[in-house]
Amino acid sequence: KEIGKIKELITELFTYVGTHFSNEQKYMKEVKYPELENHILLHKNLLDMLTNLISKLNSMNLKEIEQSLYSFIEEYFIRHIVLKKKKIQLWNTSLEDLKKIFGWKEIYSVGNSTIDAEHKQLFDIAQEAFMQVESSQRTAKIKEVLTNLYTYMKTHFKHEEKFMQEINYPKFEEHKILHHDIIEKINSFVKQIPIIDESLFEKELAKIIDIALVHHIIQEDRKITAWAKSNPKI
Repeated sequence: KEIGKIKELITELFTYVGTHFSNEQKYMKEVKYPELENHILLHKNLLDMLTNLISKLNSMNLKEIEQSLYSFIEEYFIRHIVLKKKKIQLWNTSLEDLKKIFGWKEIYSVGNSTIDAEHKQLFDIAQEAFMQVESSQRTAKIKEVLTNLYTYMKTHFKHEEKFMQEINYPKFEEHKILHHDIIEKINSFVKQIPIIDESLFEKELAKIIDIALVHHIIQEDRKITAWAKSNPKI
């Protein structure tokens, strides 16, 4: 009976997600979102995940169904809604409004006071990039902020990696690679500063910093704290 109810819910979810994706693609076309084709491909992959799950339901037990559904929900709600939709939001938000919404929010909390405090500090440093300064000093200010962010981020990542080792986090090596990729994105952006169109500069900065931090915190760092809670030291 329980499996039957879950099958029914998954089928309803497939129908609703398909309708939602159609509406979202229409909106992206209206705002001329530049990554529309990639986003459509992401939608297709998510629907394929659900289609594949539905096709295997009759041969799966309850535990397998729950695990597959959990994987989809994590992929859809975390990666798609939090990360990808944030990119659309940034594209269609004015710079003034962007400055108002940029920064730390309580929803980003991972439930560890030390890690949360360091994440908040990262956002505080990044937010300085949006402070008003004379145009002649703008580039120098941005470089200063990014340098500070880079330095603090490396310190935070060292703390986080030490914590992962202490709790024997099984995805430690994978997480270290993510840290390296974020640092590389910041480095790459610094190198592009002299050639980036000024009208796009601050939005590009917000996209790189905010998405990198939010994506990493919500999707990856929460996995660390969840592991620590479910595998307490004896």
